[in-house]
Amino acid sequence: MVDFGDIAGNVLLFCLVFGMSATVDIQDLLKQLTNYKALLTGAFLQFFVLPFLGFLVVKVLNLSGPMGITLLVVTSSPGGSYSNWWCSMFNADLALSVSMTAISTFLSMVMLPLNLLLYAKYSFDADVVHSLNWGSLFTALVVVMLAITLGLM
Repeated sequence: MVDFGDIAGNVLLFCLVFGMSATVDIQDLLKQLTNYKALLTGAFLQFFVLPFLGFLVVKVLNLSGPMGITLLVVTSSPGGSYSNWWCSMFNADLALSVSMTAISTFLSMVMLPLNLLLYAKYSFDADVVHSLNWGSLFTALVVVMLAITLGLM
């Protein structure tokens, strides 16, 4: 059955990311793609440090399954549209933010499940990862990638 809440959420996510991407000059974006130090730092923090900190919070606070998995999903997910929005609001480097969003979203196709499998295994006794709605997670990732691609055209 079609869930209109999911569809509406994905449409709104697409509009936000598309709008932010459409304001970025393609030359600025290409220049940022050569900013290896910033991009590698962002990817390292996004996929190694943040998920590990989420895992530590789950362990230290002894969070329940649903609460702990939610925190692990959030800390293992890529950065995204809200960072772009904040950069736009405060006149920060939007091209770098959009570049980082695109790269982290692409990398998250592998890193999100990897981090969840790793940290959930050491956080909980039961195999709670199988109860996640992987389809919704990957749908949101595809929506973001599509919005960035179309916004930059």
